[in-house]
Amino acid sequence: MKGWVIGVALLGSAHATDLATPAETVRARLADAGLEVSFDRVEAARLVGEALQSFATIAVPLRLADAAATRKVEAALNAAAQAATAGNEPALAQARAGAWTALLRAANTALDANVKAGNADAAREWLAVREFRVVSPLTRLTADATDALEALAAGQIHPEAALNAVRADVLDGYQARFNDALRDLVASQERGFRTLAAEQQALAQGYFQLLRPAYAAQRSEAQALALTAELAALPASLSRVQAALEGFRAAPLSDREVRARASQVTRFLALVPVEYGRGVKLDGRQAVVAQEVEVNEARTFLAGSTAALADIAPLLSDQTTARRLSAGFASLTAALTPQTMKAAVLPPADLSRRVDALLADTRAALPADWQKQEAGADLDVVRTQLDAVVAAAAAGDWQSAETARLDAYALLESGTEARIAVFNPDLKTQLEGLLWNAQKPAGLAALIRAKASESEFKTTRAALQGVLADVARILGTEVAPAAVATNAGIIVFREGLEAVLILAALMGSLRRAEVIHLRRPMWVGAAAAFVATAATWFVMQQALSLLGRYGEKLEAVVSLIAIGVLLLIMNWFFHQVYWTDRMAGFQKHKHELTHGGGRAMQAQWWGLAVLGFTSIYREGFETVLFLQSLVLQAGAGAVLGGTALGLAAVIGVGVLVFRLQAKLPMKKLLVWTGLLICAVLGVMVGNTVHTLQLVGWLPVHPLPFELPGAAGLWLGLHATWEGVVLQVAAMLAVVGSFYAAEALKERELRAKRGEGASLPGSALP
Repeated sequence: MKGWVIGVALLGSAHATDLATPAETVRARLADAGLEVSFDRVEAARLVGEALQSFATIAVPLRLADAAATRKVEAALNAAAQAATAGNEPALAQARAGAWTALLRAANTALDANVKAGNADAAREWLAVREFRVVSPLTRLTADATDALEALAAGQIHPEAALNAVRADVLDGYQARFNDALRDLVASQERGFRTLAAEQQALAQGYFQLLRPAYAAQRSEAQALALTAELAALPASLSRVQAALEGFRAAPLSDREVRARASQVTRFLALVPVEYGRGVKLDGRQAVVAQEVEVNEARTFLAGSTAALADIAPLLSDQTTARRLSAGFASLTAALTPQTMKAAVLPPADLSRRVDALLADTRAALPADWQKQEAGADLDVVRTQLDAVVAAAAAGDWQSAETARLDAYALLESGTEARIAVFNPDLKTQLEGLLWNAQKPAGLAALIRAKASESEFKTTRAALQGVLADVARILGTEVAPAAVATNAGIIVFREGLEAVLILAALMGSLRRAEVIHLRRPMWVGAAAAFVATAATWFVMQQALSLLGRYGEKLEAVVSLIAIGVLLLIMNWFFHQVYWTDRMAGFQKHKHELTHGGGRAMQAQWWGLAVLGFTSIYREGFETVLFLQSLVLQAGAGAVLGGTALGLAAVIGVGVLVFRLQAKLPMKKLLVWTGLLICAVLGVMVGNTVHTLQLVGWLPVHPLPFELPGAAGLWLGLHATWEGVVLQVAAMLAVVGSFYAAEALKERELRAKRGEGASLPGSALP
C-alpha cells in the first residue's frame, strides 16, 4: 500500500512537466518519417531519432504509470528505427501505430491513478495525452472528463464519481477509434493499400489494449485473451473479431444518449438524398455531379449516421439485424466515395430508393423507446447547416449559403421553436433574429443579402452557438427524478392503504377459530391480485413502448387519462358512494360465501379467493395507470424507486394491522394521504399542461414574471397562465368537493335528527 502511495505521488509530480507536447512530438516525428521513408531513408531515420529523444523526456513518469506499456513504446520505437533504415514503409507504419497506442495506454493508466488519488492537477496533464473521435462537421466533442476534473479540484465530487465520468468520456473516444481502425482495415485491404492496412491493424490492436480492462470485466479474462490473439491474426480473423465484439461497449450510454444516437441515425440518413439531389443532376440519362459541395454534405450526413449506428448497434438485442444494418450502411458509403463516383454516378432517384429501404429497415430494428423525439439530434443538424452557411459564404457561394440557412430555419421551425416558446419566448425571438434580420450582430439573411465578410458571419455564428447552447439546456430534463419518485411513492402508499383497509374490513369478522381458515383463500386472492398488478405493469409498458415514437403526444394523452381518473376518485362525493356501496357489496358477498350452508367447500374457497382478488386488483390497476404518466415523464427507474418505497410503507402498515393487531387511525391516514395525492395531482396537471403546450394542443400565454427552474422540476410550475390556472382549479375542485361533501353530510344528519324528533313517541314523557 505504501509503495502505491509513493508511486501516485511521483506520478502526481509529473504535472510540473508538459506531457502533451513531447507526446505529440513523438507522434508528429513518426508521421513525418512515414512520409520520408520511401524517398530518403536517412532523413526518415533521423526523424525517428527525434521521436526517441522526445519520448525520453517523459519516459520516467510513463514507466511509473505502466511499465509494460512503456516497454512496448520503447520496443516499437526501436522497430521504427530499423524499418526506417531498411526503407520498409509497412513495418514503419505498424511500429508507429504500436508506439502511439502504447503511449496512450501508459498515459491512461496514469490518468486513472491520479483521479483515484484525487490529484486533479496531475490528472489534467495526463488527460491532455489522449485521442478523441475523428472530427467531422457532425462531431460534438464533449468535455465531460475535463468538467469532472474541474469538479474534483473544486471538491464538488468524490474521486470515484470523477473516475467514472473520465473513463466514460475517454473510452468512448478510444472505442470510436477502434471501430474506425477495423473499418479502415477492410477498406485498405480491398484497395490493396499494404502500408495503410498494416497501420490500421496495429492501431486496432493498440486501441483494444486500452479497452481490454472493460472487455475483460464485462466478458472474462479468457475471452479478452482470445480476442487479443484474433486481433493479432487480422485481417484473416476479421469475422471472428466482429463476432467477439458483438454487444460490447466500453463506456455505457445513458438512456438519453441512446435515444440521441438513434435519432441521429434516422435524422442524418434521411438528409442524405436531400443533399445528394441538390448536388447530382441528370444530363439526359446520365447522372453527373453538378455541385461537389452538396455531394460532400451528403457524405457527411451519411458518415454521421454511420457513426451513430456504430455506437448503438452493440446494444441491439438482435445482432444479426445489427450486422445487416451495418453492411447496408457500408454499401451505401462505398457507393458515394469519390473513387466510385468517378466511375459511375448513382442517379438521385436510385439513391433515394436505397436510402428509403435502409431507413425503413433501421426504424424497424430500433426499439420504439429509442425512437422518441430527441431535440439534441435536431440541434446537431442545425449546427451543421449553420457551419455550411459560414463555409459557403467564405467561398462566395451565396446561393448555397442561403439554402443551408433555410434548411437550418426549417428544421428549427418544424418543432424546436414551438418548444422554446413555451419556456422562453425571448430566446425564440433572439434565435429567429440571428437567422433572419437582427441588427447586432447582423442576422444571417441580412449578411447573405449584403454579401458580408467572413468575419461578420463568424460573429453571428458564435452568437448562434450560444443561443443554441441555451436551447439545448432548456430542452433537457423537464422533471426532477427525485420529485417523480416521491410522487410515485405517495400514489402507491395511498392506493395500498386503501387495499389494506379493504382486507382488514373483510377479514375483521373472520377471527374466530371455526372461520379463521376462510382467511387463507382471501390471502391467496390478494397475492394473485399483486401478481396480476405486476403483469398489468409490464403489459402497459409494452403497449406504450410500441407507441413510443409518438413521444410527447403519447405522454399528453396518457397523462390526461390519469388525471381524469385521479380527479374522479379524489372527488369526495364519489368517494363516499364508492366506499359505502363498494364496502357494502364486499361485505354482502363475503356473508353469502361464509354462510352458504350447503355450498360446496371448493366453491366457497374459490369464491373467497375471487373476492380477495377483485378487492385488491382494482386498487392495483388504478395505481399502474397513474404511474404510466410518471414513467413517460422521467423513465421507469425513478418511478420504480418511488414505488418500492411506497410499497415498503404499505407492507409496514399491513404488518401492524394484521400481524400485530394494531388499531391505526385509518380515517386520518386516508385524509392525510388524500391531501398528499392532491399535491401530486397539482404537479401532474402542471406537467401535463406543459406537455400539451409543447405539442401545440394548448395555447401559451406567458406570466409577466419568470419562475425558477426548480419550480418546474419539482412542482410542475411553469410560467404560463394556462398551467397555473389549471393547477389551482384542479386542487380547488378536490378540496371544494371535500367541504361540499362534508356540508351535505351534516345537512343530511340534521334532517334525520329532525325527522326522528317529529315521530310520535320519540320524546320521553
